[in-house]
Amino acid sequence: MKQSINPTEWVTELAPEPNDVYWPFFSSSFMRRWLSKIVVIVACILLTILFLIPVLVVQGLTNLNQLEIWFPSLKSILTITFVSQVITGYLPSLILQLFLKIVPPIMEFLSSIQGYICHSDIEKSACNKVLWFTIWNIFFATVFSGSVLYQVSIFLDPKHIPAKLASAVPAQASFFIAYVVTSGWTSTSSELFRIIPLIWSLLRKPFTCCSDEEFEVPSIPYHRDIPRILFFGLLGITYFFLAPLILPFLLVYLCLAYIIYRNQFLNVYAPKYETAGKFWPIVHNSMIFSLVLMQAIAIGLFTLKKLPLASTLIFPLPFLTLLFNEYCRKRFLPNFIAYPAEVLIKRDREDRYDPKMAEFYDNLVAAYQDPALLPIQFSANSDSLNSPLISAAQ
Repeated sequence: MKQSINPTEWVTELAPEPNDVYWPFFSSSFMRRWLSKIVVIVACILLTILFLIPVLVVQGLTNLNQLEIWFPSLKSILTITFVSQVITGYLPSLILQLFLKIVPPIMEFLSSIQGYICHSDIEKSACNKVLWFTIWNIFFATVFSGSVLYQVSIFLDPKHIPAKLASAVPAQASFFIAYVVTSGWTSTSSELFRIIPLIWSLLRKPFTCCSDEEFEVPSIPYHRDIPRILFFGLLGITYFFLAPLILPFLLVYLCLAYIIYRNQFLNVYAPKYETAGKFWPIVHNSMIFSLVLMQAIAIGLFTLKKLPLASTLIFPLPFLTLLFNEYCRKRFLPNFIAYPAEVLIKRDREDRYDPKMAEFYDNLVAAYQDPALLPIQFSANSDSLNSPLISAAQ
């Protein structure tokens, strides 16, 4: 509940668990957190606009005629079938994947300065940013390849969005199939070996004083892996009736991801904090968005094919999907925001006879320690709890 008449003077929210606390913004003012959010929003918009440059370069590689205009000296080489297939098929997805590697760390940094007081909220915010960044810059910017003004003009005319999606989305089917192979198969296979973390740990080890007994078990980077999986889900839902050839590639990716990530969760990663399913609403919202997008494309496609009966039958589906989403928001979303009192009472009654509760209470005393409040030097007096903070000599 609110603690002050002025709601910005004493801001309260549910306390995270001790391992989840992010102290830098724990005692910050309302104005600082508010300005931080505005700065992060502007930075994300600028990053999204700047990332259109490599996307347009990639789209230029997928168009052989445009490459011949840009580089007339390579025209004889581009006529070779193998070279043209590699340049227009595999190379664009590889270049785009290399550029995308820097996006999750940047989004995590921006979320860390946004004003959150727990690591799980930072990672959840970064996950949302990476997901919608990927959907906009990889899906829409690739589908509507052209100038930025052209892409903006499409969404300023909402009546023709389904028809334009129906004509533009199928044309990029081959690119997204190659993207599933390069981004999905490669990233999932590399996850099993963790080459980059291994090299980084070997380079960092000579400069650290930690022994082998002090090895820190890593936690899975949700803000990097969840958006990738959800984006492939969007591609599967969107293209399953436009280009069914993409489904076997997605099936191979999902099978690999299930086997590899199951091993990683059991034998490699260890959770640093408990989030109580905070990431599931992101998955739900992404699936709802994918379904509505697929239905809009289907309406536009049947309209272009001049099938009025099919368009009429599909027209109610987006509204029914959004209605189902609203029901889920009212029925299930509150359980992901705060713990119900019924569950907390039940847990308290179960913990009453737990022999480990005494140790839990002892650890709870020192669990929440704001670094700003920790003493620089400890007093030599054994009765430090009763001694004054400032000595008489001072």
